[in-house]
Amino acid sequence: MTTTQLTLPMQCSSDALVQPELELNPTRNISYKAVEDFFGEMKQSDVDRYSEYWSSVAPKSSEDAFLRWIFAFMSVHTSWKSNVNGYNALKDWRDWSGDSQKLLQKLKTSGVGLHNNRTKFVTKFDTDFWSNSAKYTSSPTNWRKHRDELVKSTLGLGQAKVSFSLEMTAPLSADVVCMDTHMFQAYGLDQTKDSKQYRNIEAHWINMSKAYKVPCYIARCLYWDRKQNKTDSRYWSYVLEG
Repeated sequence: MTTTQLTLPMQCSSDALVQPELELNPTRNISYKAVEDFFGEMKQSDVDRYSEYWSSVAPKSSEDAFLRWIFAFMSVHTSWKSNVNGYNALKDWRDWSGDSQKLLQKLKTSGVGLHNNRTKFVTKFDTDFWSNSAKYTSSPTNWRKHRDELVKSTLGLGQAKVSFSLEMTAPLSADVVCMDTHMFQAYGLDQTKDSKQYRNIEAHWINMSKAYKVPCYIARCLYWDRKQNKTDSRYWSYVLEG
């Protein structure tokens, strides 16, 4: 069976591009080669397969969207396995919603860590989300502006994890990217030392995705799963299927 690599168009319309926000006196130069090689090697069959899967598990209700955000809260400073354990402990959200002590106990039992902070952050988010769920589930015309506004009002999540929430909420359309430590490394950067480069490398990833006509999140999943030596996302995303 032959495999088809993606074709890069000769140019991408300028109004589709995201402009980088250059850091003054950067700690080091961004290296684009590994990322551009990755996009150049991407196969259309993989893009189609991933797109079909992530479309099938996209939220179909406000409850589904709420749980994508809960998954993101559980992903802070932990492994993907602990992330899954924390999420599984909270997925029956009606059991703990409005009861911070029960929430704390569930977090402790899960072993996800940072129990006190997660309790504080999730308790506030629980109230905020159900007070105005449209704020967290809308499809904006400017995704990065929308993300930035949510970062300001979401206690406990920075721009990477808010982006992750939006990616899972709108996997085929969100034009924001969770630039985690692995993504920084892809650009030859250190997430801690080069944090000011976030928006620059995010802009590059978005523009590469647009040029190759691949949803940003689908491209990131393909990259992340390859780093984990996996051929799909279901080793962790299976918890989102039910």
